[in-house]
Amino acid sequence: MHKPYMVHTTYKETIGFDGLVDRMATGRTTITKTDLAGAFQLLTEELHKAVSEGYVVKLPFGSFYLSSSGTFDQPDQPFVYGQEESNHDLRLHFRANRTEEISMAQDARIQRESYTEKSAPIVFSARSIATEEDLVAGRGDFMRIHGSHLKFDKARPELSIWFKNRQEHRASLYASIVPGTVIAQVPPGIELGQYSLIVRTSPYDKNIKETRRPAPVSIV
Repeated sequence: MHKPYMVHTTYKETIGFDGLVDRMATGRTTITKTDLAGAFQLLTEELHKAVSEGYVVKLPFGSFYLSSSGTFDQPDQPFVYGQEESNHDLRLHFRANRTEEISMAQDARIQRESYTEKSAPIVFSARSIATEEDLVAGRGDFMRIHGSHLKFDKARPELSIWFKNRQEHRASLYASIVPGTVIAQVPPGIELGQYSLIVRTSPYDKNIKETRRPAPVSIV
């Protein structure tokens, strides 16, 4: 029987290389961040060399390998990477270690979000760039807002990031506006206090979609 709804996954946020090294170096080891970064660099270089030489590189969490694709006009035609006529290509693949995959899945903390329209904006987190504190910022601070479907045209006055208590205050200065992240300045002139964080977008330049972060933002 056909079921009308499907599971969709969203993520807390992205951890980059520096962030991962910071997590590894904090509290659980005497290895320095410099040593960890150097070890990662060496691993990356050796992985690159081994995979390029045709090896499947098997690590504790999974295997890396190159996979070829394309077609031939003749049985003895050479394979030429990048040849457009025959779509000759090599792609890096990763196959997870199934035991490790199951372990990660069992440890995953899953939060069921309420149903929303597919194109409506969703806010996962809002942090001060200056302090990395969640839902707390100073007047004039920039906040990094993570979510999905957040992109909007800042030239349209009805679209933006808004801070609302008794009245709405529109953020007018932005460092980044992309679907997954908006970096917006808290309006410098607003009063101290707690505000609802509102995002208004217009997917495909049609109807305006709005979302509000359930917990308030404290301007201190």
